[in-house]
Amino acid sequence: MWGQRLKPYHEATRAIMPERFVEIDGQRIHVKRSGQGRPLLLLHGFTASHYSFRHLAPLLEEGFGLIAIDLNGFGLTERPRREEHYRLEHQADLIARVLDSLGIRECDVLAHSYGAAVASALAKQHASRVGKLIFVSPASAFDPLPWYVRTAVGKELFYRLVRLFLSDPKRYHRLARRAFHVEGSFSEADSEVYRSYLLIEGFRDAWYGFMRSMRDPTFPGSAYDDLDHPLLVLAGGHDAIVPLWKCENLVGRLRHARLEVIADCGHSAPEEIPSEVAARARSFLAER
Repeated sequence: MWGQRLKPYHEATRAIMPERFVEIDGQRIHVKRSGQGRPLLLLHGFTASHYSFRHLAPLLEEGFGLIAIDLNGFGLTERPRREEHYRLEHQADLIARVLDSLGIRECDVLAHSYGAAVASALAKQHASRVGKLIFVSPASAFDPLPWYVRTAVGKELFYRLVRLFLSDPKRYHRLARRAFHVEGSFSEADSEVYRSYLLIEGFRDAWYGFMRSMRDPTFPGSAYDDLDHPLLVLAGGHDAIVPLWKCENLVGRLRHARLEVIADCGHSAPEEIPSEVAARARSFLAER
């Protein structure tokens, strides 16, 4: 047995209200909506979910209609089996179809970490659907995968080791805490929610899908090439995952981007300092 049992998808979503799901080609996508006003799409980071915005969303509900989508491979969205569904381009197209089903023609986007790369793909593939962009600690460069992960045996072994790691609550919590600088912003209870949303049926398909995407040496940096939408980048001064210099490099590549640093913060500003993120987001989105 390689780690904790994966929870069947129907069991993981049994207590969730049916109206929180949108069905696209037989796949159930989890969408959490709240607030009223101009649509604001919330896109989470890698290994995360709508749960990342649990503190930020209530601060933005007045004046914004929030749409928090669980991306393929994460949260309470049903895991597709085909590897290409985990590519940025497919994630972006899926979001566009979800917006269509909700009757939303245009929205602004606030995206965290890996979600910023997905948002960039959405803005380029469906330019008229996206207004302004806010990227929080955007992931623009991942370390290359080791050579042994590129083999069939290596990928399977790596998958099983990750399953074992995720099955150890204490080890997972210690590693996940690296994404947080503000003391007390990531509890063991929060850690268990993150773990439970990963250990769901279809995890193997998602893992293999993401491994395929990461074989591209330009992933995810190429997603930002030629991005031409108004953009605010928020960087954490103590970010141990996406250091400040990476955010500076990204802003330097783009025409309509500006950088703001949240000094006393790590990688997960929407959870660490949600009031600061909300204030800066409101200010940027109110600009003409």
